[in-house]
Amino acid sequence: MFKSIFSRLFWTYALILTAVFGVVTMTVSVFVDHYNVTRQKNTIMAVSDTLEYWVGTLQIEQNNARATQAFQTTLNSWSEFVKSEITVSNLDGKILGSTVSEVKDIPKDYLEPVVDGNIIITKGKFADQFDKRQLTIGVPVKYNGNIVGAMFFNTPLSIITKASFDIVMIFVICASLSFLLAFVLLYLQSRRISKPINAINEAARNIAAGNFSDRVSVTSADEIGQLASSFNFMADSIEDLEDMRSEFISDVSHELRTPMTSISGFAKSIIDGKVPPDKEKEYLQIIVDESHRLSKLVNDMLEMSKMSSSEYQLTIEKFDVNELMRVCIISLADLIESRNLDLNVDFEADSLNVLADKDSIKRVILNLMDNAIKFSFENTTIGIRTWVQNKQAYISVGNFGVGIDKKDLSNVFNRFYKTDKSRQRNRTGAGLGLSLCKNILTLHHQSIWVTSNLVKEGSNTKYTTFTFTLETA
Repeated sequence: MFKSIFSRLFWTYALILTAVFGVVTMTVSVFVDHYNVTRQKNTIMAVSDTLEYWVGTLQIEQNNARATQAFQTTLNSWSEFVKSEITVSNLDGKILGSTVSEVKDIPKDYLEPVVDGNIIITKGKFADQFDKRQLTIGVPVKYNGNIVGAMFFNTPLSIITKASFDIVMIFVICASLSFLLAFVLLYLQSRRISKPINAINEAARNIAAGNFSDRVSVTSADEIGQLASSFNFMADSIEDLEDMRSEFISDVSHELRTPMTSISGFAKSIIDGKVPPDKEKEYLQIIVDESHRLSKLVNDMLEMSKMSSSEYQLTIEKFDVNELMRVCIISLADLIESRNLDLNVDFEADSLNVLADKDSIKRVILNLMDNAIKFSFENTTIGIRTWVQNKQAYISVGNFGVGIDKKDLSNVFNRFYKTDKSRQRNRTGAGLGLSLCKNILTLHHQSIWVTSNLVKEGSNTKYTTFTFTLETA
C-alpha cells in the first residue's frame, strides 16, 4: 500500500484529513449541543422571571379560581413558547400548576437543591415520570426576597438533539464538500510531486543501462524542479564523460597501434632477411624512434592519469623562469640547429622569479618549444618572450608555420586532438602534449591560450603564439 511516494503522500494526508474531519465534527457537535442547552437555559431563565409574579399571586390567592385559571393559561403559553413542559410546586413539593399530566409529584433529589436556592440542569426521565429523556432545568421561585417554591422546565432531549443535529449536518455537508475538494487537490499534488521523481528514477535506470540520452522534463522551479535540473546536468556530464572515455579509448588504441605496428613490421622484416644490410641501421633507427614515441605516449598518459587524481600534489617553490627557459633552449639546441632555426629571445628583465612547480613548468616549456620547432618552416625564427603585467608573469613561445585554423583554436588543448590528422600522422606527437600543459597550468590556477594570425595578406604563413601565466614571487 505504501510502496510508492504517491501512495505514502496521498494516504498519509488522507488519514490526517479524515482524523481532522472527525475531531472537528465531534468538537462542533459538542459545542452546538452545549450552545443549544445554554440557549434553552437562558430562555427559561427569562421566562421564569415572569412566572415568579404569578406564583407569588397564586400563593396569596390560593382559593381564587380566576387566578388559578389565569396562572394555568400563562403556563401553557410559556410552555408552548419555550417548547418545555412546566411544573410549579411549593416548598413542600405540592404541585401548584403543570402543563403535563404525567407529573404527579416532584422528586426530592430534584426539589431539595432548587428550594435551597440552586439552579439545576440535568438529563433524565424526571424520576421515570416521562417516557423519553428530558433536559430538566430547575429554578427557585422567589417572592419578596424569599424562596416560596420551585419551577421545573422539562424539554425533550429530542428537540435539543434535532436542533443540534440540523446545525451539525449543515456543517458536515459543507465540510464534506471542502474535504472532497481537498482530496482532489491532494491527489493532484501527490501526483505532481511523485511524477517527476518517478521520471528521474526511470531516467536513472536508463542511464545505468547505458542509455545516456534520457533526460527529465523540468516543469517547475521548486525543489523537485531543481532536482530534475541537477539530474539533467549530471546526465549531461555523464554522457560527455562517456563520449570522452570512448574517444579516449579509440585514440589510445590508434596511437598505440601505430608505433607497435611499425616496430613489429620492421623487426619482422629484419629477422626474415627482407631488409638489405645497408638499410638495417635505418630500419633499426625507425624502431628506436617508434619505441621512444611509444614510451613518451605511455608516460604522458600516466602523467595525465596522475593529474586527474585528487591526491596529486604540486611542489610549489620560488625559481627564475628565465633561467629555466635558458636551460630548455640549451637542451633543444641540436633540434633547433637541425631545422636551421633562429631564436629571438626577449626577456623584459634578466631574471623573473615565480612561484610554481619547477619540474612541471619545465615540462610545459619543453612541450611548447618542441611544438614550435616541429611546426616551424625551416630557416625561420622562433620567438621566446617573458614579461610582467598586473603582478603576473607572462611566458610566450611563437613560431612561423602553417598555423592553426580558427575552428581548431578552441580544441588544441583537448587530448589526442590534432589540427590536421591526415598530415600529422608522420609527426612524433600523440596529441597529449598541449592537454598536459593545460592540466598543469589548471592545477596552478593559471591560464594558457593560443593565437594564430597570418603574417601578411595573401601569405600562407602564420605566426602562432602560445602564452601562459604564472604567479610572480
